[in-house]
Amino acid sequence: MRKAVTWTALTATAATLVAGCGSGLGKGSDAAAAAPRQAAAAHAEPPVRRVTFELHGTGSSQVTYVAWDRNATEQVSLPWTKTVDVTFRGAEPKEGVLLALVPGSVYGTGPEHDDKFATPPCVIKVDGRQVAAGGGGGSVRGCEYTLKVTP
Repeated sequence: MRKAVTWTALTATAATLVAGCGSGLGKGSDAAAAAPRQAAAAHAEPPVRRVTFELHGTGSSQVTYVAWDRNATEQVSLPWTKTVDVTFRGAEPKEGVLLALVPGSVYGTGPEHDDKFATPPCVIKVDGRQVAAGGGGGSVRGCEYTLKVTP
């Protein structure tokens, strides 16, 4: 008797689960309509943005750059250019990701530098379009820009 009650309870539970899982999948349901959109989104290529960092001037400088999932510090000769691809894979913050370029000082000669250390001018471009510029002279701020998935 005990086995019959247990078997009946299991059968009733399974039937309830199957009925519950099947509901809402008929014609006009949100789940059925969402499935093709989700499949298309899963196969779409993630957006890729080409980011170019530039330092102008002459001499050599230490430079630090940040491009979301990568960052580096290098000793470079000026003028200097570095291009990286930033790929958005859905994990980026909604407010965007930071692009930053922080140059070190360069000893300048001539009237424009007054024989002092100065920060070389910097530029950040996204897909060939200039989005930030700065530095130069006494500024130590460098360049920064918040990159979002949509332009």
